[in-house]
Amino acid sequence: MVRKQKLRNNIQLAALLSSGIDSFGTGSFVSVSTIFFSTYSHVSPSVIGIGLTSSAITGMISSLPMGYLADKYGKLKMFSISYSLRAMGALCWLFINGNFQFLIYMSLFGIIDRSAASLTRSLIIAPLSKKDATVLMGKMMLPANIGYGLGAGFSAFLLAINLGLMPTVVANALSFLLVIFLYRAALKDVNVTSDKAIKKPISIKVIKSALANRFRRLLIVENFLFSFHRTLLSVYIPLIVVMYFKNYSWLSPMAFILNTVVISLFQGKVNAWATENRRYDKLWVISGAIIATSFLVTSITTVMHINALILMALLILIVGQILAELFSSAALAIYMVIYSRSESLTTDLSAINLGGQLQNVLGPTMFGSAAVSSNGLVSLLMFILTTAVSVHAYTYRGLNKGG
Repeated sequence: MVRKQKLRNNIQLAALLSSGIDSFGTGSFVSVSTIFFSTYSHVSPSVIGIGLTSSAITGMISSLPMGYLADKYGKLKMFSISYSLRAMGALCWLFINGNFQFLIYMSLFGIIDRSAASLTRSLIIAPLSKKDATVLMGKMMLPANIGYGLGAGFSAFLLAINLGLMPTVVANALSFLLVIFLYRAALKDVNVTSDKAIKKPISIKVIKSALANRFRRLLIVENFLFSFHRTLLSVYIPLIVVMYFKNYSWLSPMAFILNTVVISLFQGKVNAWATENRRYDKLWVISGAIIATSFLVTSITTVMHINALILMALLILIVGQILAELFSSAALAIYMVIYSRSESLTTDLSAINLGGQLQNVLGPTMFGSAAVSSNGLVSLLMFILTTAVSVHAYTYRGLNKGG
């Protein structure tokens, strides 16, 4: 019992520290990446968006094979290799020059970079109980957001004193290496790879089996639609502020700050609460209903020309997206724990996350178009689709029967 408690404490400490350190490195680079690419790497602004999209696509395509390799050859081993490559890849940005090199490298870097989330989750879920893993993933949001903010502040400070962006790239690379050290230290006496997975020969059937389960397939579709809170908050709301409320431009960053504070303080508590009495099912369906309502609101705002009503709709959207993220993140964490097989843990986690990755690819374009649309057709179609999927999620889980 004492050994188990010590192991749990070590993993929790490593996960919380690593979450903050990883986010510090990511925040320091991502917050100034556009400036870095356009000035240091001499990349055209129009090409940067294409590169980000190509990175998301290659990452989504490679996530299942990467997950399978982790289950086959060892989660901690593949995690260490992946993060080592991320560190080297971060430093290699210093040698990329021009549009062509940027596009090629972004596509290659996406293969390693986008698989990190599933690899990290597998190291947390494998050795812990389902409830401990779920709660810990919620608690990690606090150091993650603090780290991201500190990283962005670090880069801003470097720019303010004219030290350039090279220290930012180095800090990003070092953060990945430190994360490897922390997890390896916490898991040095723990086998996080299932014996069943080790004995299985290499086979494409294992990857296919991750998609064979009906509920996992439903989760992919639901996760695609229910995770649009990300793009609504990061793309649509800022565009609406710019288009209609330039005098209230502070609304956009204020929405981000409010979202960060709420998620940081309450995600762990909501995750713990959601584990009891299948509350996660209800939170998941509610998050879908919020997103569906948000799509309806965006459809209406495109044909309205009354600023007071648009402002009211904007405030509703901001509150709605924060609640949707809080609820869907809690439910999704539990689904990942429950519906991922121990012998194919990382593969199944990657499969479930496909919906969220697809949203990252399509979301910005969809909401960029929706914001400037004059008929609201895209948003209306998404409202109908999300409503239908939410109703199906409600009945499929038996919530209409009180179960």
